Amino acid sequence: MTNNLIIKIFYLLICLTLPANAQQNISTRPGLYPFGNFGNNILNSFKGNNLYFHLAGAASTAILVSSNADYYVQRYFNEHEEFGNATIPIIRIATYFPFVIGGSLFAYGKLKKDDEAVGASYAVIQSSIIAFSYNSLLKAITGRPNPDWRHTEDMSDLSKTFRFGFLRGGVYWGWPSGHTSSTMAVVAALTSFYPDKTWLKVVGYSYVAYMVLGVSSVNRGGMHWFSDAIAATLMSYAIGSTVGKYYRSTFGLKNANINYYNISIGL
Repeated sequence: MTNNLIIKIFYLLICLTLPANAQQNISTRPGLYPFGNFGNNILNSFKGNNLYFHLAGAASTAILVSSNADYYVQRYFNEHEEFGNATIPIIRIATYFPFVIGGSLFAYGKLKKDDEAVGASYAVIQSSIIAFSYNSLLKAITGRPNPDWRHTEDMSDLSKTFRFGFLRGGVYWGWPSGHTSSTMAVVAALTSFYPDKTWLKVVGYSYVAYMVLGVSSVNRGGMHWFSDAIAATLMSYAIGSTVGKYYRSTFGLKNANINYYNISIGL
């Protein structure tokens, strides 16, 4: 009888402490910070299957350059200025795109006390920082000139020109495309953070395609080679999706449905 009473008291104590322990588990999930897991997210953006996206970016450029596809695409947009004119709006807002999306999500999350929206804003911010830094480094060491239709030199030869070294071509023009890189980083982060939102994928990746068209066609094809944009989409997808998945994982415990009081102790 005494042993049975002790067992019942023991189970009662477990039931009383379950809510506190569960709350403690939820509160100790990874905190929300703009630079949460920053170093690991950088490394993970280049590991495993993500490495293939970066290799594919370089390989796609080699194929497009050697096949003269870059030259033919640029020549087409040089002769069809209307495509570039139609994409001027997206080019003008591309620089501010990460700030607008990330800032809007952050403001909404703070005002509505919505941690999920704040997490999405941090995914956008962090992925944009990583993608921008990586993109600038690649531009600095590849030194690829932009297609300038005003020059009389053979554009086919210019499309194959890379000036490897450091800052031999600056970091403004060049390979890969910074506008496309930042756009893809934002879209990949958001679609990975909200994997169930099909509409977001449709709108987001359509927007990326519009950006690829824009940087390839604006100024009569004088902003970027087509391969610059393709490489940027592949490489920045790896970065954005990695950061988005990390911040998504911080909400894993929030959906746990724990039934604390389903233990019958027969008191």
